[in-house]
Amino acid sequence: MITSLKGRILKKSQGSLILECSGVGYQIFISKKLSENIAETGEEVFVLTYLDVKENAMTLYGFFDEKEREIFKLLITVSGISSKSAHNILLYVGFEEIIALIMGRKTNSNLKIPGIGAKKMEIISTTLKDKILKLHTDDISDIQSVPEIASGEQTRLEALTALMTLGYSRGEAERLIREVLKYNRSSELSTEDLIKKSLELTS
Repeated sequence: MITSLKGRILKKSQGSLILECSGVGYQIFISKKLSENIAETGEEVFVLTYLDVKENAMTLYGFFDEKEREIFKLLITVSGISSKSAHNILLYVGFEEIIALIMGRKTNSNLKIPGIGAKKMEIISTTLKDKILKLHTDDISDIQSVPEIASGEQTRLEALTALMTLGYSRGEAERLIREVLKYNRSSELSTEDLIKKSLELTS
């Protein structure tokens, strides 16, 4: 599995680039944010990637950061959303906007993504909202050792693991949760509320 590439940009166009690595040119389909922040043609860059393997093709996708790659991987678990569709979404919508849509903090009525209508966005929201709230990291025992949740507060644990599932580091997730709990009692927040308020701090 190719998870990252470092090389020189041979060509850059809308939604893709060709990266030369050790004499080999790789076509990588990239997100809007990566395209806006990546170097110009001829410069060397490091790109996080996801290799989509099909029976008759192998396609590389590139991302601005780990959070974008994680949301891409979640998008392709949704019924009817292919890797191409997920890439198309990331050409028009950033990580924060996708999360806002999934968690119901932003309407999709004015969102125009070719091939992605309101009904499909509703399916994405319904499917991923549930996954974000329920997915846990591989090492739950390690997460449970964090001082902030050692008291057994399940809401904090679930919010922490959901944020980490979205690509936030444990330290960043803990900081967001602490900020929210400065102004809200944990007993008054559901897991979903805690996640929403944490994500609002990043938007």
